[in-house]
Amino acid sequence: MTNFAAQFGKPVGPYISARLAFALTLILVVGTLTPACSSGSQSAGNTDSTEINVEVEITRDQLQLALDAWRENERITGATMSVYSPATGQLDLASGLAKRSIDPDRFPDEILTHDTPMFVGDLTHTLVAALVIQLAEQGEITLDAPVVEWFTGIKNSDQITVRNLLEHTSGVPVFYTEEFLDVLYEQEPNVTRSPDEVISIAAMNADGSYFLPGSAYGYSKTNYLILGRIVELVTRRPLEAELQQLFFEPLDFNSTYLAGHESIPGGTPSGYEYAGTGARAPTAIDGHVPQTPANAVISAEWASGGLISTTDEIVELVRVLFESPRFAKVATEMLRPAVHPAQQTDAIRVDSGAGVFTWIDDGELTVGQFGFIYPFSAQFTYWTESKTVIAVIANEVDSSRNPGSNFQLPVIENLIREAKQILLVK
Repeated sequence: MTNFAAQFGKPVGPYISARLAFALTLILVVGTLTPACSSGSQSAGNTDSTEINVEVEITRDQLQLALDAWRENERITGATMSVYSPATGQLDLASGLAKRSIDPDRFPDEILTHDTPMFVGDLTHTLVAALVIQLAEQGEITLDAPVVEWFTGIKNSDQITVRNLLEHTSGVPVFYTEEFLDVLYEQEPNVTRSPDEVISIAAMNADGSYFLPGSAYGYSKTNYLILGRIVELVTRRPLEAELQQLFFEPLDFNSTYLAGHESIPGGTPSGYEYAGTGARAPTAIDGHVPQTPANAVISAEWASGGLISTTDEIVELVRVLFESPRFAKVATEMLRPAVHPAQQTDAIRVDSGAGVFTWIDDGELTVGQFGFIYPFSAQFTYWTESKTVIAVIANEVDSSRNPGSNFQLPVIENLIREAKQILLVK
């Protein structure tokens, strides 16, 4: 496997000021609704020894050790990981804490479990892309149609197609301008932002990734806000309702939902920023500062990063999308590479598909996506021939290694590489 952390980047810019900036780093690895390959799922809490193969238990222990060591090295309060392979079935693991207590002797820390919902950021793109392509299969949307039908205020909207948005070849700029970040984080953090408002801010961003539609690759979260609104305009229903109908309800998911414009069951997940042992924040606990995504940020992200889920449900979603006969045509379209790759060197080429990225890993077509919404990071990787999936979510970023500049995002790829090696020996 290849570590893409140093080779790819979303546009980098301050999220609010020099005091609070972070990198939107793109780390690429990055009918019934039932996966084509079905195997008994083994969860971390299963204690029925008669049903658990000894070899699988050894694998679970090795994966747990790898997850624990990676989390501690990355200074993360808590992380979850789920894996699936035909040899092991699904294994769900957790490491660390969901919440730290300022007085653990009186009030115990809250242990993180594998089924704790957390933000998964840009993994939202994968589901939105699948929904858009499904609507195209039903004749509701034409992928090569220009978006001017719905959005006239976007530059080149008469040339930008739905497919350009899916593949990040639209030239539409990012919406995270310095001024807007200041509004979201400091001036009005509790104000809910509408998608049309956020899209209009991006449309006025002269410093964004403007280029002629279809002429280049340029990652922009705004693409998926536009796609989310197109879904709503075409179906005349909220995007959240469409995702529920297509995925969450048929799969009987209880922990996956789109935040932004609806209340979050159980409340907003909270995470941490590691600022170092010398952190002066009054809420810091051994250098870990509690951080909860502001409502303004969650609503602004919406279809571009507002998904909340668990690693076990992410693994099931990935398997359904790329293995279920029901989504065969959708998967084919998602995996179709754009004309312009996301990155290409002598050693590796990473293609931009629809809502995912694809590359060749050790001779095998591999699919992945990485997501970030402060302070959460998430990633899934799927190997199409071996039918192996690994998903990880972390609830903390580290600012101590690069103070006053950009947050150090956890390099999830390092953990995924080690987990894959553990699974390979089975």
